[in-house]
Amino acid sequence: MGTRSLTRIIPRQEGLAYDVAHKRAELALVNIYQQYDGYPSYMAVEYANFLKGLSVGNGISGDVKLGEFANGPGCLAAQLIQRFKDRPGGLYLHPINNDEGWVDYIYTLLPKEGHETYMTIYDASWEKVIFVGKPGAALKKYDEKQ
Repeated sequence: MGTRSLTRIIPRQEGLAYDVAHKRAELALVNIYQQYDGYPSYMAVEYANFLKGLSVGNGISGDVKLGEFANGPGCLAAQLIQRFKDRPGGLYLHPINNDEGWVDYIYTLLPKEGHETYMTIYDASWEKVIFVGKPGAALKKYDEKQ
C-alpha cells in the first residue's frame, strides 16, 4: 500500500497562517491527490527541488524558461502538475472540497509574487504541522543525500 498525500497550492496572503492554511481548501488553486510516495523524504524533497530555482512574478519579459519562472501562483500550479504527471495513474486532480481523509500527509505550497514559496507539511491527523519553511530548509530536513 502506498503513502498517500494531498497537495494544495494556496497563494500566500495576509491573515492566512501557515499552520492552518491546509484547512482553507476553498482558497486552493488545485487539490492534488498522490496515491503513493507521499512521505516527506521523497515528496518534500521533490517539491523542494522543483521550487528552489523557481521565481514567482507578475509579467513575462525576456527569455524565461519553464522551471525557472512562474507568472503567478496559477502558472506555478500548472508547472507543478506538468512536472509530476508523467504517466497514467499515481497523481490525480480532485475537487477542491475533497479532503480524502485517509491520506498520510498534506502538503500546502504557498507561493507569493516576488517571494520564495513556502511549504507546509501536516501529518495524517490534519492537526500536527511537521514542517514549515522554504525549499532549502525542506532539503536540509528531509533529503537523505545532504
